[in-house]
Amino acid sequence: MSTFSDLVLRAPRKVLWPVEPGAFRLFLAMLVFVNHYSSVGIGGYAVYVFFVLSGFWVQTMWTARYSRARNPYFTYLVSRLWRLSPVMVLVSLITIVLLPLAGIPVEKVFATPPLLLALSTTFLLGYSWLPYGPVGSAWSLDVEMQFYIVAPLLAMAVANARGRIVLLIAAAVCSAIFAVLPHVFHVLPATPILPKYVFFFVVGMIAACMKWQPSGRLASWSAVAFFLLVVVLVLTPWRDLLIGGANPTARHQLLNQPYNVVLALTSIPFAIYTTRQKSDATDRMMADLSFIVYLAHWVGMQWFFQIKEPFSKRLMVAAICFAVVPVVSWLIWRYFDRPINRARARWVESRIDAAPRAVISEPAAP
Repeated sequence: MSTFSDLVLRAPRKVLWPVEPGAFRLFLAMLVFVNHYSSVGIGGYAVYVFFVLSGFWVQTMWTARYSRARNPYFTYLVSRLWRLSPVMVLVSLITIVLLPLAGIPVEKVFATPPLLLALSTTFLLGYSWLPYGPVGSAWSLDVEMQFYIVAPLLAMAVANARGRIVLLIAAAVCSAIFAVLPHVFHVLPATPILPKYVFFFVVGMIAACMKWQPSGRLASWSAVAFFLLVVVLVLTPWRDLLIGGANPTARHQLLNQPYNVVLALTSIPFAIYTTRQKSDATDRMMADLSFIVYLAHWVGMQWFFQIKEPFSKRLMVAAICFAVVPVVSWLIWRYFDRPINRARARWVESRIDAAPRAVISEPAAP
């Protein structure tokens, strides 16, 4: 007789539940895609869970690989930048060319001094602070790079049980302060910075350090909780917590992000569960595609929002974007990202001792 976890995770896994790690990451990227082309305010949830997964994989990679490399910190930082920067630069160049064609004024596209734009695009740091970032969704890469810089220090803090508890509490307090004070008291910058999101990274790092393996049953309840929190809410008068639109209610503006935080917290067991599943070549491709889709969809969204009416034309533009972006993303992955990533992997391997080691696929971050 099938158990609850069998019914939720196995039978419909190829249709409803993206259980494999790459499929789940692509699912999160598509949620951001949908968020940007609709009134459904669920993109924050996807980014928070991305940060949890990023913390998990960075902790795993640092412990299993980079800490054993020659000049570990240098190897680690170069590898992380090498993994993200080439695609970011290419997508940025494509976006800059297409934005004026999508209706964005040229003076706005080039509002940022060229040298500053080039440096921030290449090294990612400071991108969310630019006067205008052509790839708006890349703000999270800025936060990722801030995390990468301090991650080895955080890894030392989570190496023992007491350090984990102290770090988790400190991260929770820090994230709460930086999430609330800029909007309530205007005493801290509202621009995305690591302290606002550090709690999610730390949760992922602790999960990796403790080698947490959520059971299928727990993962099932985690997935169901997410589903119910979304579907049930839509059926209530409080649906405006999720549904925003061009004129969001005051309740949406105040509570949508806390609601996304709750969604992310309920999804942590399922997210960690996916990291323990087998990943074949197709699934690894999906993991890589999630990063490219996350960046490449932005320019289409700008085109979409330049069209005010009629609705049928906006719908046609959205359909074109949903059809074209995955294809373009696959082409970038196949002929640009994959060869570069293979070269990066060979370089990292050349700097690691010849002793036996685990083979770990390194997903790109959102």
